[in-house]
Amino acid sequence: MDVINAFAWIGANVLIAYIALIVLLFVFMYYIFFDPSATTAGKMIFRFMLSLVGVIGLVFIGIFIDPSRAHGPFQHPTDVEAWRPILRFIIYLYVAFTITALAVSLVMRKWFPHKVKKKSDLKLVKPRHDTSPIDIIEP
Repeated sequence: MDVINAFAWIGANVLIAYIALIVLLFVFMYYIFFDPSATTAGKMIFRFMLSLVGVIGLVFIGIFIDPSRAHGPFQHPTDVEAWRPILRFIIYLYVAFTITALAVSLVMRKWFPHKVKKKSDLKLVKPRHDTSPIDIIEP
C-alpha cells in the first residue's frame, strides 16, 4: 500500500504541475489571441481560468513551499505562515464568484435572453435547440 500511496502522491504532484502549465498557457493564449472583453461570456471564461491559476498556485504553495500538518477542515492551522489563510480565502472567493457568474450567465442566456444587458450579447443569443445558422458579428 505504501508503494501505491507514494506513486499516487508523486503522480498527483506531477499532474498538478502539468495542469498549472496548461492553465497558464491557456490564459496567456486566450488573452493574446482573443479579446476576452468582447463578450460577457468571453470575459467570464477568462476570469474563471484566471481563478483556476490562483487555486493551482495555492496547491503548489501547500505542496512545495509551505506544507502544513494534517488538521480538521474547521480548524485554523497554526503551523502555516499568516498570509496563507487570507490568500486562500481571497482566491476561493474569486473562484466562487466566477463559477456563479458563469452559471447565472447560462441561465440568463437560456431562459431570460431579454434581460441580457450588453447589446452585443443580445445579438449572439440563440437557443441551443435552434438549428438555424448563427450570425457572426465582426468587431
